Order: sequence, then structure tokens, then C-alpha cells
Amino acid sequence: MKLDRPKKVDELQRILSSPKWQQLHDLPFPMDPSVRIKSINARSARIFKSALQPLGLTLETSMGDYGIIFKNGDDLRQDQLVLQVIQLMDRLLKQENLDLRLVPYKCLAANSEIGMLQRVNAEAVASVLSNDRSIKKYLQKQHPDPKGPLGISRQAMDNYVRSCAGYCVVTYLLGVGDRHLDNLMITSEGHLIHVDYGFILGRDPKPMPPPMKITKEMVDAMGGPDGEETGVFRQHCYMGYLILRKHANLILNLFALMVDSTIQDIAIERDRAVAKVRERFRLELDDEQAIYDFRNQMVSSESALMPRLIENLHGLAQRMRK
Repeated sequence: MKLDRPKKVDELQRILSSPKWQQLHDLPFPMDPSVRIKSINARSARIFKSALQPLGLTLETSMGDYGIIFKNGDDLRQDQLVLQVIQLMDRLLKQENLDLRLVPYKCLAANSEIGMLQRVNAEAVASVLSNDRSIKKYLQKQHPDPKGPLGISRQAMDNYVRSCAGYCVVTYLLGVGDRHLDNLMITSEGHLIHVDYGFILGRDPKPMPPPMKITKEMVDAMGGPDGEETGVFRQHCYMGYLILRKHANLILNLFALMVDSTIQDIAIERDRAVAKVRERFRLELDDEQAIYDFRNQMVSSESALMPRLIENLHGLAQRMRK
């Protein structure tokens, strides 16, 4: 007999309450060996509302509570690759004194069906818009400052603007698809974070996807298209793009090493995988021409109508599921 979700959660918590899971004796954490697992917090275990019903677990570790999402039936090898590349890009940007506040969370694929992700302490942008009506109001509530930009503390706004720019650049270069407001997260400190990298190299399950995920709601939180913070956002995008162009060969070589792998979006067109990334670097152009092209991509993304329609349909489907 199939158990409904609440009963499954009860059963999961019962299993995790056994001594087997409560006395792990400083077990090294495979996703981060510097962390030692002491036990699993059984009472906080949950099952997410999605087709594969991944588990939300909280580990009690030497570094404090550590939230993970355990998946069975989902291939996380592609997510792991993308997150490792984003981590590399983050280091390259910081070497040039540009911190775009990226958050490359941990991911470990045990095989093509089982893996785990570090749980990001953040809220989906879709939920923020539902509860607070806008990202700007959410940030004003979290970090109010009458003297700050748009009534938001300078630090929170800086986190938001820089992280929006960082993910705008890296997701464009990697051709990350299936961007919707449920896989864009925002922390209480203002960091915007992209999650779920099931589609890369230009693949997208939706028709007519924009080159970048820049929504009206995201821009409004910076003061609108003509806002001062929006101008800062664009400058960070341009700087980040130019810095990563300088290191394009390193990034392209990493993808070249993966062309014989069975990672989904690489295996579909092995002979085109590297070329798809190279095309976005526009290495045949000089810096000024490349920025002009990149700016045009941004403008077309900001004004695209199809993503708004798709987002509304996605939100309707999510509400019906609940």
C-alpha cells in the first residue's frame, strides 16, 4: 500500500531516529571531508513536493547544522560540473579584485541516479513575490535603511546587485536553461542564487528562451531600467564578462576534457559542446565589440515577452500542484 506524503515523512523520521543514524561518530562528510557528521536531526527531516520526492535532511556536524537535499533517480553529474566551473569562475573574478558574490554550493553525484546537494539557506524568488509582492519590498523588510539606496542597507543592495551580475554572466556563458522564479533564490542578506542546472549549453525545455535571466522584478529592485543601481549592475556584468573572456581557453579546455563523458547536455552533441561555450565568449571580437554584443543580449533579455508568459504559466502549474 502506498503511503501518502505525511505518513512517509513520519516513517522517514522514525527510521532516522534509530541509533544507527544518531551515533555516526564523527564520520567524514563525503561532500566536504573537512566536515565531520555526528548525527542526523530526525525531527527536521522532510520530503519535498516534487515528482522524485527528494529528502531534506539536517546533519549535525562539527561545523554546526548542515542542510542537504538527497536525491534518488536524478542525475546530478551535470549540476556538479556546472557548480565546479562556477567555483572556478568565482576564483578568476576575485583574482582580478571583482567579487560578484557568487554562491557555488556543494554538490556530489554518487552515480548517474543518486546524489546530494547542499541546501541553500534562501527563499525562492517566486515565494518572495507571492509573500512580499516585490524583491525590493523583501529587501526593505530584511535590511531597512532610510538613508540607503531605495530604503535598503548599502550592504544588502551591494550583495543583490553584484550577485545578479555574477549569475547573469556565468549562466549566459554556460548557456544555462530552464530559468524560472522557483530556481532563482534570494537570501536574507540579498544574495541572488541560481539553482538546478539540468539544462546547459543553450538547451531549454521552454520555447524562445532569452539569452539571460533578467526579469522586470529583478531590475525593479535596483530602481528600474534607469536606476543608479541598475547602471552599477550593468557595469559589473561588463567587467565580469571581460575578465572571464581573458580566461576563456582555460574554461574551454575544461569542457574539452568532458566531451567523452555521458553528462546529458554534453553527450547530446559532443562535437558541438565546446563550440557552444566558445560562441558566447565571442573571441573573434575585440573587447569593445564583445561588450556591445553582450549589451545587446542583455537588452533583448530584459524586454523579452515570451519568458513572462511562460513564467505566469509555470506559476499557475505550481499553484495547481499544491
